[in-house]
Amino acid sequence: MLDESKAIKAKDIIDNPDDVYGLMRSHVLLTDSSMNATFSNLMDAVDILADAGWELVNITYDGGYMFAMFKNPNYKRKNHGV
Repeated sequence: MLDESKAIKAKDIIDNPDDVYGLMRSHVLLTDSSMNATFSNLMDAVDILADAGWELVNITYDGGYMFAMFKNPNYKRKNHGV
C-alpha cells in the first residue's frame, strides 16, 4: 500500500500500479532520483497515474531529484460538520 502522507517513490507505483486506485488525498507528490537524468521510473509512474485519471499539476527538478505533483479530480472533501 502506498503512503500518501509523504512523497511517494515512483518505483513504489511501478511495483504496485493498482495501489493508485486506493489513494484518497486531493493531491499526491511523486519523487524519483536519477544519476543520469533519465527519470524513467518517474515517467512510467506519471503514465500510471494519468491512466488512473489523476491530473499532473507540476514537475520540478532539483539536483538529481525530480518531483511531480498530481491532483485527484474525483476528490470529495469529507463533511466535517460544524
